[in-house]
Amino acid sequence: MGGLFALLRERVAENARNAVSVFLREIPEYQDVPIIGDERDDHMSMYGFAVFVRSRTLDLAPARLPLSDDDLSVISAVGRRRAELGLSVLSQQRAFGMHTHLVLQEIHDVAGPEDGDDLLRMFGWFGAQGVRARSAYLHGYTDGVGRSRTLTACNELLARALLADEPVEPRLAGLLRPLVAARYVLSVLRLPAPAVPARVRAAVVSALAAGALVAWLSGGELILLTPCTVDRTVALHQVRSAVTTLGRACQVASVEGVTGRLAESLAWAREASRVAPMEDRPARLYVLADLFVEMAVAKTPEIDAWLCAFARQLSDGPDLVSTLHAYYRHDMNRAAASAELRIHPRTLDYRLQRARKVTGIEPGSTLGVRMLSTAVARLLAG
Repeated sequence: MGGLFALLRERVAENARNAVSVFLREIPEYQDVPIIGDERDDHMSMYGFAVFVRSRTLDLAPARLPLSDDDLSVISAVGRRRAELGLSVLSQQRAFGMHTHLVLQEIHDVAGPEDGDDLLRMFGWFGAQGVRARSAYLHGYTDGVGRSRTLTACNELLARALLADEPVEPRLAGLLRPLVAARYVLSVLRLPAPAVPARVRAAVVSALAAGALVAWLSGGELILLTPCTVDRTVALHQVRSAVTTLGRACQVASVEGVTGRLAESLAWAREASRVAPMEDRPARLYVLADLFVEMAVAKTPEIDAWLCAFARQLSDGPDLVSTLHAYYRHDMNRAAASAELRIHPRTLDYRLQRARKVTGIEPGSTLGVRMLSTAVARLLAG
């Protein structure tokens, strides 16, 4: 056995204990997983499984041998048991990333310049067998969540894999084939504090899982992936359904993205959602073309502060902010804006005149569109 493998073998127990400590500290849900098991099912415990995966890696990688069916069966059983304990999809995604980070750190700690061949052999083995191990774990996990939750659990796992530009596990793709696409409308729903309770998050996923891929990236950030193979209005309908289920206003922004590059699309949609208006029934899907000015202003604190000071003048009047918002959202169509506000067109005209009086800017002018629409958008974004 090469020097690198021998050093790692000596540190299996120590590295496993460290992994247990990190998991308990970083992923609160792992407090419910037994740390030590009995001899019959020690693999099910945190420490036993950490020892198992490290020991089997060192048994097989030096000889470039694949994981056996028995190995995959153990990994699948552990995934199933984690699901039965109630560990969430989010905790499992974090666990995958954390395990990879820890193993790479363990290798880095003992590898030297003379270990080049062993490193290549180790990483080559990981490239192929890591995918097989993850697939086996996910297979067991989705079996263990229970029949009533299988669809929603698989849905969220697939959504998270796509958002991270990770390889899609074939079983997930097969179970959710109608939702697998080359392009998606990626919508970010951003909610203010407090964070959405877990039971409400679960209800939203269940309500939408049949028509979109759904993932909560935090207690206040919901992501929807709607296949571009359907009409774009479907994405708006799903967003509205989510907001209705939540019962709270939120900020929404959407970006079209290509599978394999959705992480970049997610970053753009997140930035846009931070400046989108807070709405309890989104009137449209706001895209980058709608929000790029606000995004630029938000990243320039001096201009943002100046614009907010200017926008405060709009508080001196009857519903000027909501009026201007409707006016610009309907491309300055007075009839459409009046209908949305449920007021007479003459009342709309009065309010627009009031906005001109308090700001000194004609709402229908070029300067008015630039200044007032941006000021209103920043106000509505909170």
